[in-house]
Amino acid sequence: MFKQYLFVLLLALVSYLVTAAPLQPEPLHTLVLRKIPITRDGEHPVTAFERHQKAAIKRMHRYKRTPPPSEEEFHQRNLERRRSIESNPNLDKRMYIPDIPLPSLPKQQPQKRIWWPPTDSSAIPTPTGGPVPHVAAEVNRTGGGAAAATANVQASGSNANGFSENALQALQEVSLKNSDSDLIQGGLDYIIEANDIGYLCEIQIGTPAQTFLMIMDTGSADTWVPSTSCGIANCGDHTAIGADNSKTFQASETQFQVTYGSGAVAGVLAADSMTIAGMTLVNHVMGVTLQESVQFSANNVPFDGLVGLALGKLANQGVQTPLESLASTGLIKDPILGIALGRLTDGENNGELVFGQANTAKLDPTTTQTLEVTSQEGFWEVDMAAVSIDGVDAVTGRQAILDTGTSLMIAPPADAAAFHAQINGAADVGGGMFSIPCTIDQEITMTFGNVAFQIDVRDLLFQPLSADLTGDCLSSLSAGTIKDDVTWLLGDSFLKNVYMTTNADDLTVQLSARTDAPGSSSFGQASGNAAGVANNAMNFGTSSNSTDLASNATSSSANAASTTSNTAAVSLISAIAALLAGKSI
Repeated sequence: MFKQYLFVLLLALVSYLVTAAPLQPEPLHTLVLRKIPITRDGEHPVTAFERHQKAAIKRMHRYKRTPPPSEEEFHQRNLERRRSIESNPNLDKRMYIPDIPLPSLPKQQPQKRIWWPPTDSSAIPTPTGGPVPHVAAEVNRTGGGAAAATANVQASGSNANGFSENALQALQEVSLKNSDSDLIQGGLDYIIEANDIGYLCEIQIGTPAQTFLMIMDTGSADTWVPSTSCGIANCGDHTAIGADNSKTFQASETQFQVTYGSGAVAGVLAADSMTIAGMTLVNHVMGVTLQESVQFSANNVPFDGLVGLALGKLANQGVQTPLESLASTGLIKDPILGIALGRLTDGENNGELVFGQANTAKLDPTTTQTLEVTSQEGFWEVDMAAVSIDGVDAVTGRQAILDTGTSLMIAPPADAAAFHAQINGAADVGGGMFSIPCTIDQEITMTFGNVAFQIDVRDLLFQPLSADLTGDCLSSLSAGTIKDDVTWLLGDSFLKNVYMTTNADDLTVQLSARTDAPGSSSFGQASGNAAGVANNAMNFGTSSNSTDLASNATSSSANAASTTSNTAAVSLISAIAALLAGKSI
């Protein structure tokens, strides 16, 4: 009887240890992000904007699964817009004299950007060249807008001195800015292109391993690098992979082709080892290109290939994305990606990609909003409750596609007009573009769930329209039909202001305030709010991940105390086991 009692006591104690002992946190797998510098010799800001438009128009047609416009259609659109501006004497010089000289730089635009499909001219605002009529909007008091938000995350930046001289200098330099983030295990630095135009990471492929500089794109799902069979003529002077430089390379005869907003690639599928943030995928299937358009193959293009981070259903190749492979092989517990983008005008780059879970040191869990993915195509698309200016809702009840592969923001034409109608001094400059004062100081928020996230005013500026950095700038929000009249595209201009976490299993996105942005309302809140992580839906519905996140927030002293307690408990279990075995203690 006594032994039975001891046996029951042993089981109870073991159960207690299993539930009470803290689990070891899963290492965070991060990548450093850098930016790609792409500028042009003597190119005016509007011309630069046109390059982004052309690339993005094509990508918009990819969203709609329709053929892109012809080169003649692009040409006619530019002519119409320029005629409209040239007919207005107040805008002529301001818009087309390149007052900002730039050094000789690449003549091609390698990265894709998203804009509108020019098939429905009636949906595009008439290019008046004049001020946007101010519309008296009413604050939404019935819910769903900024007024219904329970929290307002304040940004830290200021445009008091106009467009940043550091950002202007970045436009004139061909350089990549490495991240200085304190990487945690499994993380990669996000490398910055110019003045936040794009973001890159380094990964390793092959045996022996070679380092590839890759676009990390949440707006597509195909991964590819150049094949050594492609050659400089077709794929440029970039790092390439093949049987001649990797003993683990295995080619196939399965062909693939991907057309982006700017450029296209084609080739075959192949398998080789791929290492991301120290985690190696054996025989991972990816594309190797045998032909690339000049947007990718030009020798002055700094990146070698592209990693697709959207949902796998969007892939043309029909294979798992690297993130999905990391999860299916057990290298990470869940197909979760944590994204923090750097901002050049902050004076440093703290961007990183985290594989497997969010980096709780960079987010404020009290502001975390969990949003269900609404796209059936494979995009990270979620509900957006409202877009507001100075507390007044410009629009409510919208959809938003979150895409790191896009620099700026696109809104349906009517929404873009309503937005800029509330911006003091805004003007419609045609072609879906708007000018705003470079010294704008209004509060712009986008509400997701119950939190209104403010956009740093520096991120509202694309580029100055003249040498006067306190004059007019092109707005980083333009007009374009993404899929319909309620869908917005939010690229890096918005994403720099939040910590974004995606989960391919639960089909959710989480947006949180950044705690590593000095001067913002959540700056330095990570450690103080660590205990609230598990209670703020940070687990995307999985108890194991919640435990991991809570464990990450546990202090080393608490872990030490827990270890001491566990050691004593194990000794007690050993003593009870000895009694059950009839041994003396």
